[in-house]
Amino acid sequence: MVRSDVTAGSMKANTPADRRALILPALCWGREHSDFYAVTEDITAQGIGFRSAVVPEIDARLTCSIHFVGAVEARVVAKGLHNFGVRLTMPRERAAEIARTTMEIARGQDLATPLERRHRRITPRRRDVLVTLDDGGVVPGRILNVSGSGAAVVLARPVALGASVTLGSTAGRVVRLFTDGIGVLFDAALDPARIDSGIRL
Repeated sequence: MVRSDVTAGSMKANTPADRRALILPALCWGREHSDFYAVTEDITAQGIGFRSAVVPEIDARLTCSIHFVGAVEARVVAKGLHNFGVRLTMPRERAAEIARTTMEIARGQDLATPLERRHRRITPRRRDVLVTLDDGGVVPGRILNVSGSGAAVVLARPVALGASVTLGSTAGRVVRLFTDGIGVLFDAALDPARIDSGIRL
């Protein structure tokens, strides 16, 4: 889970030893935030980390409905540029049940599977997309497939693993490299209602 005393760029190096990757779509809301989409990033004994385009303030109270897990009540305890960490604010028995469920799912997920392929994929009718790189350059790309959490894109120009990119108007980061292309994990999960052949990023 992200920590409040580190910057976004150094979070990976400072995460707890019990950290486990967990990639699940979620819908969150709270008194200060209307519904917004997020993707769980990791779990630790301290709580759950999320990636999202919406980053709530520290101490914000949220309800997050996590796919396969259910609704959780939580408080934001850490934040980064595109991620935040929460601690559960629920009765001990329910929190323990959620911890068991999330750990079982994390163990069951095939971590060798590219992150952007863990949700249903489609091939859009409009496959051409402009890709904005983190240096401000823009290069044409061609979408191979897209899901609620990411996309695979063919690019003529090589891009570094971990680089920030924007596919059309959808921001993400490169989590996989393959011949002539990249796999991108979106900073925020897409609305499932958008995932059809007419999607435009």
